[in-house]
Amino acid sequence: MLERLTGELLDAEAVAGALVDPPASAGCHGGLGPARMRAEDPLLELEPRAYVEVSCPFHDDPTPSLHVYETPAGGWYCYGCRRGTSVYDLAAPLWGLETRGADFLELRRRLYELLLPGQAPARSARMLERAH
Repeated sequence: MLERLTGELLDAEAVAGALVDPPASAGCHGGLGPARMRAEDPLLELEPRAYVEVSCPFHDDPTPSLHVYETPAGGWYCYGCRRGTSVYDLAAPLWGLETRGADFLELRRRLYELLLPGQAPARSARMLERAH
């Protein structure tokens, strides 16, 4: 808690030096690192421009605030409603689905049908972990 501003300048090491890196499992993919998730899921390899338009679909966006990054790892982010990340996080609320459990499997099936027609989702153990 900050009680008052003293004007004292502090070195970044003095402030952050004792902080530790978060554990790998702290991410939004249930403990799978981003590189491993992408290697196992072709949907996460799609460039965001393939599935995101300029205006945010989650709020009235008269001056488009949605930014689409160039790489799949960058994904998308809306500065208006502060949502973003992957194709799953965009499609799930649009279709009224969750990104866990049986909804995840349905979400994944629909995304494959829409974005990767003719390909079947892999049934790897790691991907099924996300469904639980």
